Amino acid sequence: MRILILASLLVWTLSNDLRAAYFRDGSWLAENGVFESIQIEPALPAPGEGFTIRIAGSWPEKSPDGFCFRPPEIDQVVVHAGNRVQVISNLYHDPDLCDQPLVPWNLEAEISASAWDAVNEEGFLQFEHLMFSGINMLTGINRVFDFRLGTHQVPAFLGSGFWISAERPYEGVMIEQQGARVLFYSLEYDRDESMGDDGEPVWLMFTGDMTGNSTLARTYRYDWPVGDDAMPGEIPSHDELLTVNDSGAIIVNDYNHIRVLTGVVNNVAKYQDFIRYFFGRDPSRSPVYVPPLDGRWTLQGFDGQDSMFTASLELLESTSPAANQYRFDSPEGDWQVLCTIVLPGNGNCSVEHSEDGTKFDFPLSAFQGNLARGSLMQKDGTLLDGVLVRFPYQLPTSMP
Repeated sequence: MRILILASLLVWTLSNDLRAAYFRDGSWLAENGVFESIQIEPALPAPGEGFTIRIAGSWPEKSPDGFCFRPPEIDQVVVHAGNRVQVISNLYHDPDLCDQPLVPWNLEAEISASAWDAVNEEGFLQFEHLMFSGINMLTGINRVFDFRLGTHQVPAFLGSGFWISAERPYEGVMIEQQGARVLFYSLEYDRDESMGDDGEPVWLMFTGDMTGNSTLARTYRYDWPVGDDAMPGEIPSHDELLTVNDSGAIIVNDYNHIRVLTGVVNNVAKYQDFIRYFFGRDPSRSPVYVPPLDGRWTLQGFDGQDSMFTASLELLESTSPAANQYRFDSPEGDWQVLCTIVLPGNGNCSVEHSEDGTKFDFPLSAFQGNLARGSLMQKDGTLLDGVLVRFPYQLPTSMP
């Protein structure tokens, strides 16, 4: 049985040269609770003005070592000019909470206008929330916000598929996304012999909401016991499914490249790079690494933060006019998209309006499923920063 399992997993051995999308966010969480998101209000603050940050999570979590904590309390906000903003909070033990169910909480902090000193030249600002235990920093959650165009408001979209990692041969992730909700299963193997691990398979299930370019929530883990006859043991109980570090996260670098966190070891988050895996082709549909551009879109062009161009378009399902090329046409035929794919899952796309020559070019490394950033050339030759956004999502900028 084990030989058959290993043989079926031999396909998970491809390599990956990951290119990070700059407008992503990411996060990891503490041992005894779950961080879920960082948001700002308003979604796109006016330049030079203060705003509010909201940090959400759930607490408390009963841990095997007997420690339980109250929701964190914010102590200070630190602005590092040209770098990041840190929100630092404290943890306080409360044994009376250990038998209480997990409950959601929200923290709010007013961020002064000095935070704009930390915005880089491209308009991005990184937030870090650090939790202080009194001895050391236990954990943190961070997110990058686009203070120029607000692209952090559009959730990434991965669809369905299998993912593999060159760093973790014979292991993989299965992902299903519907709207902003994400479910993934991860297969791993025990490696730490000092902890009694013996190479048995470990299954993890994770579900959470996609916020910007990341998702974070609870993971259920089960170390599946295999007897001498190579057959699985009994079905796990609910307590056996819960982990001490019930952590899981996906950072979307682009539609075909992600980073996955399925655990925290000694308060250190462990991420691996994964690439979308194409293992077969259905003649009736495009391969999974082709960007899903069919549907309704808004194309915008910006000069700085000023919106100078906007157009709505609809694209039909793709056709393949040549090897590694995929074309999407509008119903009226006035918009065409041509994507050239470089295996495994890289390449470039060009969106063109045949009537006036308006053209938007973007690399797949800048496409996250619901949004792409690139260069927009207007009919008069003027170059703008272009953003293609899937309907009904929209950037928190004013339309012309």
